[in-house]
Parts: sequence; C-alpha cells; structure tokens
Amino acid sequence: MSFKKRPLIGITADPGQGPSCGRGVLREEYALAVLKAGGAPVAVPLAGGPEDVFPSLDGILIPGGDDIAPAYYGEEERVPMRLVSAGRTDFEMSLIKAAFHQHKPLLGICYGMQLVNVALGGGLYQDIETDLGGRLIKTKPVEHRQGFHEIIFSGAGPFPTGRFIVNSSHHQGISRPAVALCPAARSEDGLIEAIYSKGHVFFAGVQWHPERMAGDPASEGIFNSFIKAAALKRKGNNGQEG
Repeated sequence: MSFKKRPLIGITADPGQGPSCGRGVLREEYALAVLKAGGAPVAVPLAGGPEDVFPSLDGILIPGGDDIAPAYYGEEERVPMRLVSAGRTDFEMSLIKAAFHQHKPLLGICYGMQLVNVALGGGLYQDIETDLGGRLIKTKPVEHRQGFHEIIFSGAGPFPTGRFIVNSSHHQGISRPAVALCPAARSEDGLIEAIYSKGHVFFAGVQWHPERMAGDPASEGIFNSFIKAAALKRKGNNGQEG
C-alpha cells in the first residue's frame, strides 16, 4: 500500500522530564505497530488544540505514560506518584473529548486508556495494592514470565472472545468506568483491562502494551481493527456504528 494512501495516525509525543523535557519523545514500538497494521504514524506535538491537528488525522493514539494527577478525577493524592505533566494531560484530554464527539477512531494504551476513562468522567485506583488490599487476587505470572498475566475478553466491541496472555507494567487501573464506556476485558482478579464506546466504530483503550507484543494475535488484532476504522474514516465514513 502506498504510504500516501494509508490512514494517518497521530501519536501524541511525551514532552519528557529532566534533561529531555520539551523534546517530544515517541517510543518506536508505537510507530512500528501502526505501520505493520497499515497506518502511517505521525508524532503530534503538545501544541495548539484539536482544531489544529484533527483535519489531517484519521485516527488518534494516546500512548503510555506515568500517573494521572488525582485532581483530574476529583481526589487528593494518597500515595506517592510520578505524575504526567499537566500540559500533556490537558492536551490529550482535549484530543480525547474531541475524538469522542467527532467520532474519530482512537486507541488509548495503558496510561492512555486510563486518561480516556478520566476524560469522559470515570475514576481510577490510585494504587491497586493500596486501594484494593486483601480484595485483590494475586494473579500468578504466566508460563514463568514475570510481568505477564491472563485476561478474559467478553467479545464486546472491537475485541475478540476468550483468554489471552498480556504484559503488565501498571500500578493504577480503572475503578469506575465512565458512563459512555463499557468494559470489554478483565483480569482474573476482576480489574478492567479493556474498554470501548458502543457508539463508535472504534473508540477504545487497553491496559497492557500491545505495541510490545509483536506476533500476538490479540494485540496485533487490536491495531488492525484500529487502522481499519481509521481507513473508513479517511474514506468519508462518519465513524458511527450502524
């Protein structure tokens, strides 16, 4: 497929911290995953607003990051956190809200999924271990691989049905889904691992990092569905489910 014919996917760039602050960091795995699925990735700097970037983009990817300040979901900070900058959070929240209302295909990954939920009015566990305590089932590593666990898809939205192994590198999670979002997968301890909006062809988030799982059918399938929806948007589809 000609690069010019591929749907253009905007991936927000992390401004970074310390010496790298302001450089607009974008991890290569996100771009490679978008390319493999048939999209054309482009870094979106944290400048301007949705009206400045939306006209040229067919889809939005909100990548991973650090913690979201609890004030965004109406709480005070109760545990030590490494916060994403307010500039990045504010910019990405504006993109999420605009994408939701304009039916622009969107995929949120890890922090990105959490921010999608917060942007639309949902809440988070500030720290899973602290907030859930003894109610949390200790999910065992799968196949002796530390940092991997099994999740169960319900078959809802743009997701498959069944059990899949995914990576895990987060200490926060969705406590209360936004009204506009539905859970599509959970881990064995009941934590939400994927969300989506029923009113969109593709408006979804996943808690793990599918861009780091090349060759995995579930993770690659998510990118394929995302790019397919963006391609429909590029052809003039309104992005709504029929």
